[in-house]
Amino acid sequence: MERTSIGSMQKMSQKLDYREKFRIMDREAAATLALAVIIMAFFWLAVFLLKDSAETLLAMPLWFTVSCIGGYLLSIAGVIFLVRRFFRNFDLGEEQEPPKESRS
Repeated sequence: MERTSIGSMQKMSQKLDYREKFRIMDREAAATLALAVIIMAFFWLAVFLLKDSAETLLAMPLWFTVSCIGGYLLSIAGVIFLVRRFFRNFDLGEEQEPPKESRS
């Protein structure tokens, strides 16, 4: 069962033109790239900051546990954040054709 509110149903029913759809997709792609960079930075920071630690967690070196399991949890939280804040539901092939450029 899909959870939708009245406000989100009104947003989905709006007609978007071709350019607006691509602006939305560009914004989604930029947010996804930013999340990927954050996750990668977290992974490498955990590795470099904890590599000399002799401690273990779950019978593995601390740097491995924090970077892999922490990175996995960070990516799950990040995807949930992206879906709720940045992604919009719309149909790409729903209405207008792309604007035709005049060739002079």
